[in-house]
Amino acid sequence: MAIIPDFLLKRVYKKGSLRETAEGIAFDLKNIFGPGIITGINFIKINDINYETSFIKVITQGAATIASHISPDNPMCFKLNQESTCILEGARSLKEGLNKIIVEIITRDVGKVQVILTDTI
Repeated sequence: MAIIPDFLLKRVYKKGSLRETAEGIAFDLKNIFGPGIITGINFIKINDINYETSFIKVITQGAATIASHISPDNPMCFKLNQESTCILEGARSLKEGLNKIIVEIITRDVGKVQVILTDTI
């Protein structure tokens, strides 16, 4: 797994954006690192419940992509300061108080990256 300081990785998460919607659990990210290419999303885990790629939808610039469709042959490109919303379809595992979020992605430049976050509802 790539070595990127946690304090930098945590800055991509928009604190306070964790919420339940009609579709499921959602949260927002912002690319603060520069142009990047995501070649896979392995999973998102919230409060010890693992969500596989078929349940993860990423909305960026008005277009939705199911995470299982992201691959080295079909990468997702992110510009500097580009924002996106991750939706875990059908999920309802948020709790009052502190929630733990783990996102594991694969990027073309860095490889596997795991971001561990918390947010309060």
